[in-house]
Amino acid sequence: MCFVLDVNSFHCFFKPSCPEFRDFEPLHDWLYNQGGTKLVYGGTKYMDELSRLRKYRGYLLELLKIGKFVQIDTKAIDVETERLKTIVVRADFDDAHIVALLAVSGCVLFASTDKRADKYIKRKDLYPKKTPRRVIYRKRRHLVLLTKDKIVKLNNVATVQS
Repeated sequence: MCFVLDVNSFHCFFKPSCPEFRDFEPLHDWLYNQGGTKLVYGGTKYMDELSRLRKYRGYLLELLKIGKFVQIDTKAIDVETERLKTIVVRADFDDAHIVALLAVSGCVLFASTDKRADKYIKRKDLYPKKTPRRVIYRKRRHLVLLTKDKIVKLNNVATVQS
């Protein structure tokens, strides 16, 4: 299973003292224990958001070393982000970079505690035709989403991981 983790939810994923960690624990365990699973990242805005999370750098470096943290081509994501902004011209569409990362990478799972982007994440017209519907992991009850069919061949993997 490949997934995009909302930067705003890193604390719930990596920090056992976070009240929502119990909800994210199955996703966390799936990443570390299931072969083929990847946490994907990329794009200028996502990378900027990541750079501000210095306290999770050790976790991310560990995931990078074991091949579980995979960068998607930044230019491809940035181009798609700009295209999406021309389709959805709304003030509340501030997560175009997340939709772009999902679309460019081929990931179908988005994990977040924030519901603001849900209506855009789920819009089929924002993704390439004939691709699976995107789903959102938020609570422990969503562990039914953690299935092998969510392990997809990633598209546009960056040649150099940073």
